Amino acid sequence: LQVNPKLHLIFVDIVRDYLIPNARSDAEQIAFYERMKGDFIRYVIISPTYSQPKCILEIEIAPPGLRDSLHNEANNCYLTAKQLAEENLPAYHPVRVGIMLNYSVFCFNSKSKGDLALKVAKNAYEDALADYDQLHNEQMRTDAHALMKSLQNNMKHFSKGSSEVEET
Repeated sequence: LQVNPKLHLIFVDIVRDYLIPNARSDAEQIAFYERMKGDFIRYVIISPTYSQPKCILEIEIAPPGLRDSLHNEANNCYLTAKQLAEENLPAYHPVRVGIMLNYSVFCFNSKSKGDLALKVAKNAYEDALADYDQLHNEQMRTDAHALMKSLQNNMKHFSKGSSEVEET
């Protein structure tokens, strides 16, 4: 399923302008929305239509620094989400594990950041596993387990340099 990159940028605006401000001081929600924002920007960057003549901003040629600017913005979103999750959520929490999963995929898709992707995935997996027995909510346990399995699968792919990665 291909979605127009312009729609992803509209989603970014909705998350930035409405969802995050309405989350008030709920760190879990804000972290989730920051990750979502990073995901939407990443989808624009990797979209096959991005490089076509009438690209995301309806201009003939994308400005030279646009891809770098979008990449930096996505990275900042993931780092904000990661920091909020690490400071406010236990390592096994599905929102935190999902942030680490998608951030590791973002790193893997970024040039020269394969080692960082593997490190992020490995640390997230090991931290979640160490605290997993403290998780008593069955639905959260199921969600965390599925995400941890994706982290584990991605670590194998990251090690091989394979492009077949999983995300939330």
